[in-house]
Amino acid sequence: MSDEKVGIFRAIFRYFRYWNWRKARYILDAADEQFTGSVDGIKAAFDMQQDKMVSQFRGLRDAIAQVETVLEEKRSNLEDLNREEDDLISKREGALNLAEAAQAKGDTAGYEKHAAAFERFQVRIEEIEGRQARLEAEIGETGKVMDRYMMQLQDLQSEIEKMPTQKAEAIADFISAKQIIELNDRLHGLETSVDRGPISAVMKANRELTAKARISDKLAGADIRVQDKEYEKAGRVSTARSKMEEMLAARKAEKAPATTEAPVQEKSSDDRPKI
Repeated sequence: MSDEKVGIFRAIFRYFRYWNWRKARYILDAADEQFTGSVDGIKAAFDMQQDKMVSQFRGLRDAIAQVETVLEEKRSNLEDLNREEDDLISKREGALNLAEAAQAKGDTAGYEKHAAAFERFQVRIEEIEGRQARLEAEIGETGKVMDRYMMQLQDLQSEIEKMPTQKAEAIADFISAKQIIELNDRLHGLETSVDRGPISAVMKANRELTAKARISDKLAGADIRVQDKEYEKAGRVSTARSKMEEMLAARKAEKAPATTEAPVQEKSSDDRPKI
């Protein structure tokens, strides 16, 4: 029973997740269509992107400016430490000279006084050198990071400067492509109009009429009545030819001599007529 409940809840969750994904995809597609379907949409897309990039540029520029302020403070501190160190080194040198002179005179109190001053100067110089090393390292590392940020800031500025040109090119490409599509549609419509026009109708009718005439000729050639007439004509020609031959034979018989005997049939030895 528990497995069945888990399966139902999982199926319901999957259904709503898929439904939510479809709705979100539909909204995204509708939003993209608003930006890609017209010149105003293209302008709005570039203007929104430019505003976003300008906002990013300003935020990055302000952050870099703040880091640069910190760097300037560190550089100023480093310069102050360098000046203090130079002053302490000079004082340390003076204390060393006086301690050396007191030692030469055997002035123990003076020596101790100058030695204590030397030690104080030396301790501060060592502290300054440590602070200088840390500041120089921090300034160097931060400077490298700043260089990367400055490159990003410059690239972003360059992209923002190119946005008007890119927007104009995108609008020009959209208009050009749209005009080409409309021209192709017009040409297609013109061809369709010509195909369905009067000239096309006349040519089509002539082709159909010619085809009917050819069929009519074939039917006429195969007509039984036409064949009967041909047979009758052939019969008359044959009868006329036979009549002519008969008359020629009769004339020839009239011109032959009357005493001409008929030829005797030759008989065989068995007195039967030879066939």
